[in-house]
Amino acid sequence: MSGMARIVWSLLVITLIGAIVALVGAGSHRAFGWASVAACLLLVGTASVFSRAWRGFLGLTVFATAWMALTVVLAQEGPGGSLLIPNDARSLAWVYGGAVVIGVVALVPRRFIGDTRASTRDDARDESEAAVQ
Repeated sequence: MSGMARIVWSLLVITLIGAIVALVGAGSHRAFGWASVAACLLLVGTASVFSRAWRGFLGLTVFATAWMALTVVLAQEGPGGSLLIPNDARSLAWVYGGAVVIGVVALVPRRFIGDTRASTRDDARDESEAAVQ
């Protein structure tokens, strides 16, 4: 598989992960009180770190976009007036907390996440000098 195809497939997988996290979170953030909200936010954090570690900021952006788009759709009133994400404290903690978690993952330094693809020229020069010695 070529390099471009791998990138496209990985971004499609990250999009699917974002959609699954949004669906699971919207359906289960109210199941067991605040513990469910915390578990769902932990799920968002884990998927965010995975997306950023796999494809850098592009992966995190794709994940965040998929998560946000589906979360907004699921917050709308459905047929018969049903809501998966009503306007209460736990639901607002799920929606805004998820956005904050994604933002925090975006601010974490690259060395803590494993996103090492964007090395500087100085890093490459230091590695080549070390290889010569």
